[in-house]
Amino acid sequence: RKEGGAVFFDLNDEQNQLLERCQGMAADFASRAGDHDRNASHPHENYDRLRAEGFLSLNISKEWGDVVAVKNLNLTIEDGEFAAILGPSGCGKSTTLKMINRLIEPTTGTIEIDGRDVTGVDPVQLRRGIGYVIQQVGLFPHQKVVDNVMTVPVLVGTSRSEARSRAQELLDLVGLEPDVHGPRYPHQLSGGQQQRVAIARALAMDPKVMLFDEPTSALDVSVQAEILNLLKRLRREQGLTYLLVTHNLPVVSFMCDRMAVMNKGRIV
Repeated sequence: RKEGGAVFFDLNDEQNQLLERCQGMAADFASRAGDHDRNASHPHENYDRLRAEGFLSLNISKEWGDVVAVKNLNLTIEDGEFAAILGPSGCGKSTTLKMINRLIEPTTGTIEIDGRDVTGVDPVQLRRGIGYVIQQVGLFPHQKVVDNVMTVPVLVGTSRSEARSRAQELLDLVGLEPDVHGPRYPHQLSGGQQQRVAIARALAMDPKVMLFDEPTSALDVSVQAEILNLLKRLRREQGLTYLLVTHNLPVVSFMCDRMAVMNKGRIV
């Protein structure tokens, strides 16, 4: 099915059967941690707070010499949607995320957020407005948790007292106790707690779009469920637009509205 510039497709019978086989695995994510969102509205329903400017549109390619990493990737993610790119390692999905926030420059094409081509925007300013959560968490080991969350607000000139207050609010939002976890260093936290801090830091500048690169792949299954339920709650409460890249089909089945399958740099 093609909707505007989107390249997401309805699943065929074989793909639907595969998803159905994964339902038990997806349910296990929720049952291990306790799905606190069971009484929440359906993810396809409208949210109380939606940002009309929060959609993402891509039409990009990336080549390194003779190597084609991403070829004519064309998709649109609607406002408030949780979309996923599913594919094996090396298929180009992480490269795609890095092109969105300009860590890697596309060889050709456009990236639009809020209807504006951001390939000409200062990449540093662009990144400050996009939440980015990676597999390796990426916290600064020499900084306390609260200072990690404060990093970008302080960089843009927010007073330290205001940034600290905001960081404490965000730690509470992601299920950590500011007075207990804020003064600790990352190595003093569990893997799941570290990922919560990374999510809090990604929210610090009130982003329109959140990008996730295998955010739970290094976590135990029960901890994965806690993080996934947290992401569902934050999306609903904050009215965010999500793009997840992963090779984990059960996670996609459990979390996402739509998915695109990627292989060898192309949507297939």
